[in-house]
Parts: sequence; C-alpha cells; structure tokens
Amino acid sequence: MTRSVALYRTQGELVVGLDDTDNAEAGGTGQVAREIARRLASRWPVWGVTRHQFVILPEIPYTRNNSGNAIHLRQRPDDLQRLADEVADWLGELSLPGSDPACCVATPRALQKATLGRDAQRRYVGCDEAWELGDDQEACLRAAGELVGIVGAVAAACLAAQGDDGRFVELGGLRSLAGALSVAEVLAAGGDEVRTVEGCKLTEGIIVADRLRPALRHGRCVLYCQSAAEGTYVPIVGAPGDRQKESRSDGPE
Repeated sequence: MTRSVALYRTQGELVVGLDDTDNAEAGGTGQVAREIARRLASRWPVWGVTRHQFVILPEIPYTRNNSGNAIHLRQRPDDLQRLADEVADWLGELSLPGSDPACCVATPRALQKATLGRDAQRRYVGCDEAWELGDDQEACLRAAGELVGIVGAVAAACLAAQGDDGRFVELGGLRSLAGALSVAEVLAAGGDEVRTVEGCKLTEGIIVADRLRPALRHGRCVLYCQSAAEGTYVPIVGAPGDRQKESRSDGPE
C-alpha cells in the first residue's frame, strides 16, 4: 500500500537536499550541510538544516546510517541552475575522498506531491527514479562519482519540502542551548512549539538538556519532551515514533 504524502508548507521558499559527502572513516553530511548553509546565509536568509532518515536494507549502498540533510532557505534565488552549480562546487570542495556527493535544489512546490522521500524510507529506490524528477527551473539536480548520492539528496529535499519529517541539526540559536532552559528560551532561540510526547503544548516549565534535536512537523520546528518531574522535562531526539538509527555515529551533525 502506498503511503500518503502529508502536505504541509515548509517555512522556506527553497530546499537544498544533500547526501553522500563522507566515507567509512570520517566526515558527516550534517557538518557539510551546516557549512553550506552558513555560506548561503551570507546572501539569503536560511531557516534551518534538517536531517532525514532512510530505510536500512542490504541492497542499499550507504556509508553509515543512510540519512540525508536539507537546507531550508526563506528566499528563492533568481537562478536555481546557477545556485545548483555553486552548491555542487562546494560539495566537491567539502566532501571526502571516496564519497559520491549530490544535491537537489528545488522549490517546495516542485516536490510537494513527490513520493520519493517516503519511498526511500520503506524500500530500495534506484538512481533512475531520482533522476525522473528532472532538471528544470523548479528542481535542479547535480551528482558526482557513481551518482548514488542523488537518491538521498532528492529524498531529503522531498521530505524537507513536505515539512513533516526529520529533525533539525541547525536552526537559529537552538544548537548552542544547553542546561536548564525555560520554554520561552527555546522559543526565543528559534523553536515554534514545545510539546510533550503525548502532544500537549507546553507554555511553561524547565527543559533540562545537553543538546536540542527538535523535529520538523507540520512545517514547524517542534521540540518534544518527556516529563521528568513536576514542571521539569527532558527533550527527545526528533518526534515520537521516529525511526532513528543511533547505534553508530552518522558523523558530526
């Protein structure tokens, strides 16, 4: 049975999906994505960077945890083809030897009804399926090496554009927050909502964390927390029910 695609509007006007920048020994696409986001932010406002997990199957070639990343821009540049070329050049500079980096630069409109992102979370997806997205004024694809990174790049872009999957590895000042935090501090740093794992919205309380990994849900940045004591909460990674592969490091996020 085909899984339906949730249609939530991301808070950006452009997504840049990235994958396969590391090798078996070192590196991490999250780290590369944050560096490229920093470079893009010198010209366009960036909302954040998200990580998206794909299915783990024997027939799928992946470096560590089979995940991709996406950068969310709040403004659409005039020339997407030129931007895609620039991002591809940066990937060539930042990716490690033996990797197969790829990127997908697209408007959310071009990806809103695409099923490839969800497909990549339940089955093997071939490179030909990713290339079917095309290369035009709404979606631009670039790949190097053996081209295997294009699947993760397109899948990450699709999931990011649809706004209801993954977790943030960069957004506002959230990455630098740690310790005993108020809900107001989390919201002021860039979060949109703080909720319990049961779904109740929190407006007050203390969140104790060494690191925040909020989820992208319904087009918003949502931090989910478990109750630890009266008025005290501990954040979880992503959202309840997320399929996170945490047994091995997927490199610096």
